[in-house]
Amino acid sequence: MEKSLQKLTLTDRRKLEVGGVLEIISYNDENITMYTALGNLRIGGENLEVGTAFSENGTVEITGYIRTIHFSDNKSGYADNFISRIFR
Repeated sequence: MEKSLQKLTLTDRRKLEVGGVLEIISYNDENITMYTALGNLRIGGENLEVGTAFSENGTVEITGYIRTIHFSDNKSGYADNFISRIFR
């Protein structure tokens, strides 16, 4: 699998594997926001946990009860987030 390949595999709304992840922007038990090769991705639900984070191919595994998956084409978010962290 290429690092830039965006692939989502949802199993029984309890396990989500996301490919192409470049950075996890924010994370708590109800929302996870990630920057991916194709823009921002927000996962909403209950008791969310990040299991396998950033395997060598950029795959993240999320478990919990997944209610929403929201895509955004904001590709500049990664650079903006990186710059803001440098100047904190």
